[in-house]
Amino acid sequence: MSGKLHANSLIMYDHQTDSLWSHLVGAAVSGPMKGQKLDFLESMLTEWQTWKRLHPNTKVLSSGRGGFLASMRDPYEAYYRSTDTGIIPPRVLDKRIYPKEYVLGLVMNDKAKAYPFSVLSRRPVLNDHFQGIPLLIVFDSESATGVIFKRTVGGKELSFKQTTAPDKKALFLADETTHSLWQGLTGTAVQGPLKGKRLKALPMTPSFWFGWVDHYPDTELFAKDR
Repeated sequence: MSGKLHANSLIMYDHQTDSLWSHLVGAAVSGPMKGQKLDFLESMLTEWQTWKRLHPNTKVLSSGRGGFLASMRDPYEAYYRSTDTGIIPPRVLDKRIYPKEYVLGLVMNDKAKAYPFSVLSRRPVLNDHFQGIPLLIVFDSESATGVIFKRTVGGKELSFKQTTAPDKKALFLADETTHSLWQGLTGTAVQGPLKGKRLKALPMTPSFWFGWVDHYPDTELFAKDR
């Protein structure tokens, strides 16, 4: 990290050109690489216990200075609980929802859409369409973990609903076509005709609303009354 901010977004720098890059949009904002964009990869922001349950054989990269547990403390915990909206005044004031509402942000074909956590906590399984793509948004309220998948298998669109979980600590889904059982946060079918199939996870960004809309002022917002 460079120690700098751009629209309240952390700024990285590359060692080859010293260009500065916004971590939220993955684009160079100054330097020889200005205007270039990085490719986003699928990821998940979650609690360690949730990740460990999903991926029990995970190996952990540790700094070696104080051990893994010591490195898990988040220095911004007080900021998350406050009403402060960053150091730099937002360029865009969008009052559709509370500025520090968490959203799950998605960008496709240079168009953006946001799904508020407050909506997802009430509707943990959403079948949606955006930019002509059928989407599945899955949200685990206990760990505040959200993921987005393309809900097609073999070129066929599937619709999903939450179902009784064999593991009460995990979120499970069933598709309404084959009634296969799916692990919600990994998008993997674990029982039924589609067992072993996996939905394509899409790159998404958990963010505060004020930060997201500052970078994507024309963003769509999933309506609360839908």
